[in-house]
Amino acid sequence: MTGAVAAILTGLGIGLAAGVSPGPLLVLVITSTLHGGLRHGLAVAAAPLLSDLVVVTAVLLVLRELGPDALGWLGVVGGVLVVLVGVQTVREARTASLAPGVAGAAPPLRTALRRAVLVNLFSPHPWLSWITVLGPLTVSFWRGGAPAGVAVVLGFYLTLVGSKAALAAVVARGRRWLTDTGYRRTVTGAGVVLMVLGVVMLVEFGRHLV
Repeated sequence: MTGAVAAILTGLGIGLAAGVSPGPLLVLVITSTLHGGLRHGLAVAAAPLLSDLVVVTAVLLVLRELGPDALGWLGVVGGVLVVLVGVQTVREARTASLAPGVAGAAPPLRTALRRAVLVNLFSPHPWLSWITVLGPLTVSFWRGGAPAGVAVVLGFYLTLVGSKAALAAVVARGRRWLTDTGYRRTVTGAGVVLMVLGVVMLVEFGRHLV
């Protein structure tokens, strides 16, 4: 049970940080909500549930064949990457904005979802995240018990999609509910969470290589 709890908390933390951090999909969530309303925003927020099926399947099929040492090194690289992304996220938070400055008619809901899926599928971010961070973590937890492996994935997508959906709801209700200042503070907090999780990964995977 302890392993499953640690796994889901890890997944929740990484997913939350990824969900509110600036990126192509987050911009699409905001612009789609502004153009087409909450339904469009929620559809785009859920795009990773479709696009990442390919990413997760491909990465885990490869990683499960790797030995402990190779997995450990990937985990260390992933820890460094998470820390660096956390630092970058904190820096980007200084100028982060909810105002993309885009106008125009909203595309059909299906078109908006298809565009979001393609953007996420061909973006390097999901691939890099799963190859260096989430993949090694999932395989590591899985080897300690299948429930823990499943828990880290469920936790990640719960907050990844949930945080973007929540942001879409806030944008749909009006800018007065979340100012740029509030958003910047949220992004800064996400960056700090990433840095902490990165250090935890370095310690966890690094000790297996010593």
